Amino acid sequence: MKISDYAKHLLQSSSLNDKLLSPNKVWESEIDLKPIIIEKPNRQSNLMFSDSKTKIPRLEHLNQVSAKGLTLHHFANHELMAIELFAWALLAFPDAPMRFRIGFLKTIEEEQSHLRLYLKRMHDFGVEFGDIPVNYLFWKQISQFTNIQKFSAILSISFEGANLDFSQIYTQAFLHHGDLETAQIMIQIFEDEVKHVKRGLKILKADNQNEISEWNLYKSQIKFPFTPRRAKAYFYFPETRKLAGFTDSFCSELGNYSDEYSGRVNLNGLGNIKIGNEIIRKSDLLPNQIVI
Repeated sequence: MKISDYAKHLLQSSSLNDKLLSPNKVWESEIDLKPIIIEKPNRQSNLMFSDSKTKIPRLEHLNQVSAKGLTLHHFANHELMAIELFAWALLAFPDAPMRFRIGFLKTIEEEQSHLRLYLKRMHDFGVEFGDIPVNYLFWKQISQFTNIQKFSAILSISFEGANLDFSQIYTQAFLHHGDLETAQIMIQIFEDEVKHVKRGLKILKADNQNEISEWNLYKSQIKFPFTPRRAKAYFYFPETRKLAGFTDSFCSELGNYSDEYSGRVNLNGLGNIKIGNEIIRKSDLLPNQIVI
């Protein structure tokens, strides 16, 4: 099988099981390197793009089984979009260096693993994928993916970068409510997201012959109304970006960035949950982990 055939399969099949098909380790050579642009993926009916607004449950409500399931449903949709869009990139940038394409395939495999984890845990909470409408926030950006650097700036450094924060926030929230199993899922996803963001940073910097700063290089690849606000959560953990290889300067610039939409999250939804500044790693979540 060729990489392009595999990518087409992930995008053109409507079956969720097909989208979870792991990539091969050995690939046939590509002959036609013409870019292929697919405007939207094929999906089963209950996972079609929707403009319906569905709010994610508040952190203080994650002691409720239904709220846990619905929260993971939101995250599962993000994983599905990531699987599809990295497949999209394999078709859109067929002449990218093989090391980048192999990196995309590794990311797809890890995102598939994340989706499986979410699907199983959602089922434990009585929620099935497609029970509520799914948005297409990531897919809305494809008009900006005019080169592989812009793709990586938006999907890897921004959306996956923000998930470095969100996975830390939700790890702490699930621990607060005594749910170690779901917290362990979140932290596994965090560890993988560090690798994904690191891969994106390598692509962003690959042709930086003028030695532009990481921050200015990143900003040069995104276009308003998409702003660096998308690259972090309402609680920002700069140490997570350092794990992904960013400079102290980038971490500081991102932390200081704000726009007219910054600060609009209602933090009252935290209830009595206190989000700590120190990051949690996989090794910290031992079976006898106490509730924080």
